[in-house]
Amino acid sequence: MSRRAIISDIHANLVALEAVLADIKTQRVDEIVCLGDICGYGPQPIECIKLVREHAAWTLKGNHDEAIFSEPFDFGRNALAAIHWQRRLLQPEAGSSPELVDVWNWLKELPTQRVEKDVLFVHGSPRDSTYEYVLREDFDDLGFGPTQKAKDIFESMEWLCFCGHSHRPGVVAEDFKWVPPAELEQNGYVVRRGYKTIVNIGSVGQPRDAITAACYCLFDYSPPDHTKTTQLAAPAVGHSPGTAVTLVGVPDKKAEDDTRRESELKEARATALLSLPRITFRRVEYDIAEAQRRFKAVPELPENNALRLAKGM
Repeated sequence: MSRRAIISDIHANLVALEAVLADIKTQRVDEIVCLGDICGYGPQPIECIKLVREHAAWTLKGNHDEAIFSEPFDFGRNALAAIHWQRRLLQPEAGSSPELVDVWNWLKELPTQRVEKDVLFVHGSPRDSTYEYVLREDFDDLGFGPTQKAKDIFESMEWLCFCGHSHRPGVVAEDFKWVPPAELEQNGYVVRRGYKTIVNIGSVGQPRDAITAACYCLFDYSPPDHTKTTQLAAPAVGHSPGTAVTLVGVPDKKAEDDTRRESELKEARATALLSLPRITFRRVEYDIAEAQRRFKAVPELPENNALRLAKGM
């Protein structure tokens, strides 16, 4: 069983990223991966890029990362202002340091998706890895059954998909019922085989689910070729599990066997449960006032980019 920490949508909020990385250190993860949008909105894109490169095994390109290099698509005024400033900050010029050139080239060459057997990692959605949102309202039943968008999204994936982009964490499976972390037992969700599931991991740097704490998730998973089988002791030859055998003057072997077998069954059930793929959402408080101070220290950034951090919107 391996454990991954999956982060996304940092948006140049270094204070939040540092708090999340500190929390991840307490979770005994095997690796960290990032689903993109290191850039956008915030004041410290270079510092965040450096930290992600240092800690993440791999990183995807989000729509704000892509907007550094191309005309932004469907950006509001505040997002657009931040991207234009960050582009000027990141784009190398004659005489720029080799470090800045390296950061620019690394960000530009990031992939937009990663596939590991039947597990898909994207920034946006299974059918549009960069720009399309996966939203709770896509799965609302207004009396006509699932929306066509919801059906098409599930049709475009094999089993399990992790995404970010909307900044609103939650899990939705083929029952088309969106479940936010607060409605999950201990913020955890067991993923069933053969049941398509999408996990939106939320945002590190700008949550939008009315909760101000940074959000990321843990993924505990054993790939199919590493699964283990627990074998139970077979009944004695000549006796079915329901056969009653009583010997006078001899300890009740059947009672001992039944007790042992029940213990083995409980252990097997526990082992099987632990081996199932599991998602756990983590919320991490961080110093929002300090983050806002850093946002406001950059005059090119709209004030609302700082203010919304205290609203979780």
